[in-house]
Amino acid sequence: MLTVTYYPVVYQKGAQWEAGLIPDPALMRPWASEHGYNRVWSWNRPFPLWLGEKLREKLQEKLGQLCPERKAYFLLRRLGRELSRTARRHGIKDAGAWVELTAEPFVSVPVAAATEGIDDDHLLRMRIPQLLPGRALTTNELRRALNRAGVKVTGDQLAIALEQLILEGKVERVAAVGLDQWGRFYCRRCGERDRITLEQPAFSPYPCRVCPSCRQLGVLTDGTALYRWRGANPELKPVAALPPLLLPALTIWQERAVADVLDFWRRPDARTLLVWAVCGAGKTEVVFPVIREALAQGRRVLLAVPRREIVRELGERVKTCFPGLPFTLLYGGHKEEAPGTGLVVATTHQLFRFTSYFDLAIIDEADAFPLYGNPMLNAVLERVVLSTGKKIYMTATPDASWRRRAQQGKIALTKIPLRYHGQPLPVPQLIRTALPGEKGEFVPAVVQDFFLSLEAADRKGLLFMPTVVLVEVFTRRLKKELPRHAQRIDGIHARDPLRAEKVKNFSAGKLRLLVTTTLLERGLNFDRLDLMVLYADEERIFSAETLIQIAGRVGRQAADPGGRVYFVAEKISGTMKAARQGILQMNKEGAKAQLDK
Repeated sequence: MLTVTYYPVVYQKGAQWEAGLIPDPALMRPWASEHGYNRVWSWNRPFPLWLGEKLREKLQEKLGQLCPERKAYFLLRRLGRELSRTARRHGIKDAGAWVELTAEPFVSVPVAAATEGIDDDHLLRMRIPQLLPGRALTTNELRRALNRAGVKVTGDQLAIALEQLILEGKVERVAAVGLDQWGRFYCRRCGERDRITLEQPAFSPYPCRVCPSCRQLGVLTDGTALYRWRGANPELKPVAALPPLLLPALTIWQERAVADVLDFWRRPDARTLLVWAVCGAGKTEVVFPVIREALAQGRRVLLAVPRREIVRELGERVKTCFPGLPFTLLYGGHKEEAPGTGLVVATTHQLFRFTSYFDLAIIDEADAFPLYGNPMLNAVLERVVLSTGKKIYMTATPDASWRRRAQQGKIALTKIPLRYHGQPLPVPQLIRTALPGEKGEFVPAVVQDFFLSLEAADRKGLLFMPTVVLVEVFTRRLKKELPRHAQRIDGIHARDPLRAEKVKNFSAGKLRLLVTTTLLERGLNFDRLDLMVLYADEERIFSAETLIQIAGRVGRQAADPGGRVYFVAEKISGTMKAARQGILQMNKEGAKAQLDK
């Protein structure tokens, strides 16, 4: 990654003057001539992007104050003083001067040579307006998106195309870490203001402000350019012939929820809906009809979940239920682009790369980490929905604030009180026993009995632990204590590079027991499953809602609606009791719903 600097430019068409910012003034002259700007001047020294933005802003402001009929040298002198004064205020004292761009171009960087021999230029100019609206992307991110959409371009070729769109007023370029109205640096991708740091990146000759909060999506600095579409998003035409929607047979409670969701979408005054469904009720299927209706109307829809393990499965379900429907699928390490289509399926972290864009946002597993309790991610979610847009949150375990807002009528609510097969949720057994420390000194008898019962009944087991360290230590201890079965036991956590392969092997029955963190707390379905939670009294990790979600992994198949759930700890905590009581209450409501149907 090379640091790009930018030159302030001003250009004149009769009495009309404009100010701009460009990485290579050589690109300016041919465009200006084509559009009737008879004279162009460039400052003869470049600036980092964050400062170049401020300088362009000041130049445009000054042009609005000066009389355009004055002679050019007078205007340029005033503009030069304003530019130098602003640069000095931000620590740049080097003097500079205006240089007029003539037929002999003022060449500053070799990027101008890239204007020759661009392949697929027409396709490139067509794809950018399809991919960029609603997004804020770096040059490399946009280039990769174009490559996935079938347009192969070099970095220089893309720079030329973007510069033309900027000059035409269709695209804007901003510093990823820039100045706010009070002169403070903030991140324009995630909104971070308090933790911006000054660092010396290897790719930069001078220190840069860096955002640490969204570094996992790629390093952003005050010299990194973000590109955004200007003005209104291109309209999507209503789709007359969408692929048929193929849904499994819905229960009466799912059908009622579908009706509620469609009614919510059609009511102009409703803005937020909570779909509260017990674990395994089939809540995702109830929003597919509203997705189809929104797409048919030419609306843009976001279907988001917090974790990539879940979004992979969600993408497959969309492909199954909407056969042949093109849509964009985005999650860490995997992206499928479908330019110009209305549906985006993504993890919530991918929303950092979006701007206000969606008419309908559906958030599945809305109470899951890392979305739940994360003000930055929730602010980004609010940002990507249009002011006229709607949001649907789906969860089996809404917290007290969600339930209170629903009771007060501040948000709409629909409930699915029973699993699709009509059977109650497995009720956990609370077990008190001695447990090993972080060194995994022994395997409790209840765990050995649990594993042997899996073997005897040919079932699968999940063993939940509160930390990565305990997962790794306990997995090794289990394999040592049960050497004959060691090949059927494995551990998994979020940092495990083989986690996808292990989940696949577990699902296929090649593994008998998977020791896991809360990584597998929700979203994935396994048949013939029992589970145990060790250290279930660790309330920082295992809240009542989390324990309910974990218990909800069991009994999801119609052919196996039962299954066993154990919460194990050295003491029975109030949270463990609350989770058990919550499941009993859900079963009570489900039994009542069956009587009332």
